[in-house]
Amino acid sequence: MTRTTQFPMLIMVFLMVAAPMSGCIAIFKPDSSDSNNEGWVDPVMEIEDENHSHSDLFSHRLSTSNTKLIDYHNLNCDGEVTPPAEFDDTMGRPCLESSKNTGPTPGDNSEISIEGNFDEDCEIYADGTGGCYAYVSSYNQFEILDISSPNNIQMLSTYYAEVARIIDIKVTPDNNWVLINHELTNSELDPIPNDDDANSGMNRLDVIYVGDKTSPVKVAEWNNPPAGFHNQDLHVYCDWDGALDPREECSLFLFGADPYPEMVEGSSGTFYKGTQVFYVPMGLESWLPNQNNEQQNSSREILRWGGYTPEPHTTCGGSIFNHDNVYFEHPITKQKLLVVSYWGAGLRLVDVSDPPTVADPLGVSWPPEVGRWLGCPTADDGWYGPDGGGHANMSPEEWLDSNQGNDNIHYAVPMDNLVCSGISEIDPMETWPEKCGSGPDDATFGINWRHFTYIAPE
Repeated sequence: MTRTTQFPMLIMVFLMVAAPMSGCIAIFKPDSSDSNNEGWVDPVMEIEDENHSHSDLFSHRLSTSNTKLIDYHNLNCDGEVTPPAEFDDTMGRPCLESSKNTGPTPGDNSEISIEGNFDEDCEIYADGTGGCYAYVSSYNQFEILDISSPNNIQMLSTYYAEVARIIDIKVTPDNNWVLINHELTNSELDPIPNDDDANSGMNRLDVIYVGDKTSPVKVAEWNNPPAGFHNQDLHVYCDWDGALDPREECSLFLFGADPYPEMVEGSSGTFYKGTQVFYVPMGLESWLPNQNNEQQNSSREILRWGGYTPEPHTTCGGSIFNHDNVYFEHPITKQKLLVVSYWGAGLRLVDVSDPPTVADPLGVSWPPEVGRWLGCPTADDGWYGPDGGGHANMSPEEWLDSNQGNDNIHYAVPMDNLVCSGISEIDPMETWPEKCGSGPDDATFGINWRHFTYIAPE
């Protein structure tokens, strides 16, 4: 299951892991006398209080009455914030069950990905597959938690990188590979790609093998100066005609969100950044950790295969800052899409269904934009014009006014399934209201099934 398919589970895990530490999340005070208040307390209003402090956890108790915190973990692994000095920092370390919710709490956490066979009750099979896990990016480290029993989540391991700014994490559906970023870190120790140094510094994209959840191992890294990647995602294409090796039945592609498209690319004079697409010859298996350094280095090459940046005339003057990429397959058209959050330049849908057999590294024609949404019109006519539906009828000034809650699309979550009147295709059919008919293909009521994408402005 992907994290978009299990969106309710994602919210639950987010609450479980982040609530005890976050400066913005928690629940209503238990002694509150207003038991009928079903609405959210606006944290922005709290911030306007001159006495507000983000370090005061009790001033950030926020939820609705239909949610309940059932467990949490403060991400303490073994009582130590960092591994021993002699520890091999290409590898993570296992955690102690007894350390849960004891001191110290290591610090910040950023984003969470979850994967697992939730529909099969997170069963772990004889070959070691299965189970349900949460992967938490935490700036200098990431953590792996077993969430098979939501009332008793357990931290299995942590992977620490002394020089890092890990703000995003993605994991493959088989729960074996993790992709993490290092963006704008504070060191320039080693700007050379394909190096064996585990902490080679800033602006990196790393692949971690997590087949053993108690011992994550870094197997590949690439640098992308000057900014690195802000977020990233990945997908495996099978039977693609462009594979460089005939033994390659399935091909791995990486999607990197480079935040600064306005920066010149090296000495080329080309203002090319934004969404970058990379092809990985021989895929994930070429990085298995039982190889020696020479074998690893020869298998770490990645090739830039495409790229995308919004056309400036379609941005209403907003910032072209690629904050996040999320891969998903559209439930109606079956297109493979990147949902790309570009801050003021809006939400962009980029079609990555069919990678070309010849690389297009500057993104001249691949991948193409197939849709966008901003608050303001971005064309003179048609869907994106003043009378179209591809916007919210705002003026550019209104759209770019963050004080009104607009601008700066931070993150977007597209649903994997269609929704009708509050129910999903995966809900039991006997619970569907009459207006939903027999489903999306119903000749009369199929039009009532819609696809939704959740947008989070920053």
